[in-house]
Amino acid sequence: MRKRALSIVCTAAVVLASCANTGGSADAGRNETSASASSAADSTQNEKTSAPASPAKLENKMTEFERSCAEKRPFILGESSELPVEVGLFRICTSKEEKIANYDKMLEKHMIDKEYYDECAADAEDSEFEAALINGVVYDFFVPEKDYDGGKLELGEDTFESDDEYFAYLSDTYCPEILGMTPYDTKVFVERTKVLFDAVENNNYTELPDMHGVYSPVLYDTDPLYDHRSDWTYEQEKLGSIKDRIEEYSIYDQQMGVQFTVDVTLPPEYDKDKTYPVFFLTDGVWRLNDLADLYKIMEQGEAEDVLLVSLSYDYSINNTDDHIRSQLFIDNRDMLLDFVTDDLMPYLCENYSIDCVNSTLFGHSMGGVFSHYALCNSDKYENQPFGKYIIGSPALFNLYNDNAEYDFHDAAGAETDYGYFDRHDALEKQVFLCGGSEEDPDYADKYSGHDSLLEGLAKMNDRFASHGGDITYKLYESHHYQYIPEMLAEYLKTTYPKK
Repeated sequence: MRKRALSIVCTAAVVLASCANTGGSADAGRNETSASASSAADSTQNEKTSAPASPAKLENKMTEFERSCAEKRPFILGESSELPVEVGLFRICTSKEEKIANYDKMLEKHMIDKEYYDECAADAEDSEFEAALINGVVYDFFVPEKDYDGGKLELGEDTFESDDEYFAYLSDTYCPEILGMTPYDTKVFVERTKVLFDAVENNNYTELPDMHGVYSPVLYDTDPLYDHRSDWTYEQEKLGSIKDRIEEYSIYDQQMGVQFTVDVTLPPEYDKDKTYPVFFLTDGVWRLNDLADLYKIMEQGEAEDVLLVSLSYDYSINNTDDHIRSQLFIDNRDMLLDFVTDDLMPYLCENYSIDCVNSTLFGHSMGGVFSHYALCNSDKYENQPFGKYIIGSPALFNLYNDNAEYDFHDAAGAETDYGYFDRHDALEKQVFLCGGSEEDPDYADKYSGHDSLLEGLAKMNDRFASHGGDITYKLYESHHYQYIPEMLAEYLKTTYPKK
């Protein structure tokens, strides 16, 4: 599946909103039910096809811009040093056709009405403008010339004798009075502007290739200069036990306009010439202790070596904020799947020898909604990075909005597994469904008449089992997230047993 056009129209300025710190999502035993059913009989329905087999090599579909931004960097979690500031300069180039295609999708998703669509489509034309990438966040306001030295500055009809005079104008007049920013948003915007100007004046920036397409960040309420490392959950001793085994990457996704942190924990006896399956964990902000525990299991010879990969937003983004997590796992799970399938996993395959057929994708709560979506839409991609999926306590109640006229989150699609069984007779991936037997009351106020966590999970298992496939269903004696360490350890030992 090729990268789709990006989602929204470019703004003249990114207006930052402060991140609301609402705390972690409902996150992650022992009543057990196993539902490993035999494969369905051969189908005579021509419209149903077999899911594509995992290729030996994944095709990397990153754009030139994305490749230029991807980098391996030092692992600095747990360090007291400040986050480094990285600035890149580039142009955003968008064709008339790309803009209209974007408006088409916005209209289809009920994001705009027909009258506004007609107005935008009529005004659409080719455009390009200068922009900057500051710690993975695009700055698309005024970017100074590369030879600017801090002196006189002319912006249209306005002239400023120095950059300091320009900063004062932004702070005192432009941001609060013209853009209507709050004092906090004004402060953040001016700080970003100062960082950009300092980088240009000191020639301390990277020149990036042009970004093609409609730039559209899924997150506007992020401050690229804020350090959220203190939000990460880990025990210092456990982190210390694997810190030297972690290889960290910074990966920018143009489609979402988001920079991700990807941590690859190498197994104890890692050999670059050997091939390993990946155990891929979402919500990396909460997975460090789990990574240490899984590493210890391999170190003690209780499981075969695997590459442990965790995915999170970059350190400048609050990974524990439910609103921000919802933007990733709920609102834009289609784009996240594009990123993982066609960008991230192929990129990792270029750096490590990976056995995709035996690799596992794990998601819990909102991440469980994503892993369910990823499983049931995996057949639409040429790339097949995973042969196994863990769907943990999927918080499907996040998909419902009974007050909306349109099913924005495709709750109906989730209830029918996104049409997977209209296209195939049986699941062609290995699936582990799991939850906590005591978790339903934890979110009783969220259900609003819809299925509870356990009801939704049980119905998903019934649907999967009715079609056949390699399916396991298990409940642990636990609330919503407490079972995760036990489950992950058990899964590693049973799915990748020591030979």
